[in-house]
Amino acid sequence: MPANPTSLHSLEALNAFITERAYSRCIVLADSNTVEHCLHGLTLSCEALTEAEVIEVEPGEASKTLEVAAGIWQTLLEMGADRRTCLVCLGGGMVTDLGGFVASTFKRGIPYIYVPTTLLGMVDASIGGKTGINLDQAKNQIGCFSWPEAVYLSTSWLDTLPDREFWAGYAEMYKHALITDTGRIAALETASKGGRAALYPLIPASAEIKERIVERDPNEANERKILNFGHTAGHAFESLSFQGEHPLLHGEAVAAGICVALELSVKLLQFSRSTADACIAHLRSVFAVDPCFVMSSSEALWQLMLHDKKNTGGRLNYILLSDVGNARVDCPVSFDDFTHALQQLARP
Repeated sequence: MPANPTSLHSLEALNAFITERAYSRCIVLADSNTVEHCLHGLTLSCEALTEAEVIEVEPGEASKTLEVAAGIWQTLLEMGADRRTCLVCLGGGMVTDLGGFVASTFKRGIPYIYVPTTLLGMVDASIGGKTGINLDQAKNQIGCFSWPEAVYLSTSWLDTLPDREFWAGYAEMYKHALITDTGRIAALETASKGGRAALYPLIPASAEIKERIVERDPNEANERKILNFGHTAGHAFESLSFQGEHPLLHGEAVAAGICVALELSVKLLQFSRSTADACIAHLRSVFAVDPCFVMSSSEALWQLMLHDKKNTGGRLNYILLSDVGNARVDCPVSFDDFTHALQQLARP
C-alpha cells in the first residue's frame, strides 16, 4: 500500500506527475459522458495525455460487469499495453470502480490514476482502494483492494453534471458527517440550501474523513466498516431498482439506506428519535426518491442484503449509530427489525 494513497491533488499538477513517472504510455478510460464533457479539459490541463488513446464505455452501473471488464482487458492487450502502461480513469464512481479493477488485474497489475469528475467520485469512490464489478444483481461482489498512483481533480467539472448526478454525491458527504460529528451535519445542511457552489469548499474535509479512516484500517478489518453506514440497504435498493424502468443512482440509494439505518439505530441502539427524524426529513428534502419506494418488496430487499460482504455465518450485520459520531459495526439485524424500520419510514 502506498504511503499516502488517497491524497487529492489539483488537476494542474497531473502533467508533472506523469512526466516524472515516465510511464511507457498512458491510456484513458472514460464513459461517453466524460468523453464529451471532460476529456478536452483533461488534455488541455495535461499535455502528457494529448496523444493518449481512449477506451470508452457506456455510462452507468450496467458497465460494471465481467463482460465489460473483459472487453477492456482485450483492448489493452490489442493496444500493446505493458506493465508500465498507466490507465487514467476519467469519470465517476463507475469508472473508478471498473478502471481500478481492470488495472489491478491486467498483467497482475498496472499503474493507474483516478481523475474523478463527479461529487461522489471526489469524496468517496476514488478514495480507499476498493475496486469492483457487480455480479448478477449483487453490488461489487468481484474486486480487490488496490490503490491508484494518485488522485487528481477539478471541481469545475461538477458544473457539467445534471442535478441528479451532482446531488448523488451529497449522500456520501452526509454519511461522513453522521459518522463524525453534528457540526458537520449543520454545515452541510446549511450549504446544501445555497446550491452546488456552496458545497465545493466542504469537499476536501469530507474526502479527508474517508482518507483518515482508510489509512488506519486499509483492508476493512474493523473501523473502516463504518464507512458502509447506509450501504447495506442502499445497495439492495439500488440493485432492486435495476429491475424497473427508473434505476436509482448510487447516491440516491445510499440516501434511502441511511434512512433505514437511522430507523434501525433508533430501535436497536437508542439513537435519538428527534435527531433521526430531522436527518431523514433533510434527506427527503434533498432527494426526490422516497426511501419506501419498494415497501412491497421487503423480502426481495432482505434476500439482496444477505449477499452483503460484511455478513458472517449467514447473519446480517449492519453499521448503526448510538449517537452522531459513534458508529457501531457488526450489529445483528433481523428481518422483523428491518421490516419495522420500513414501516416507520412509511409513517405520514
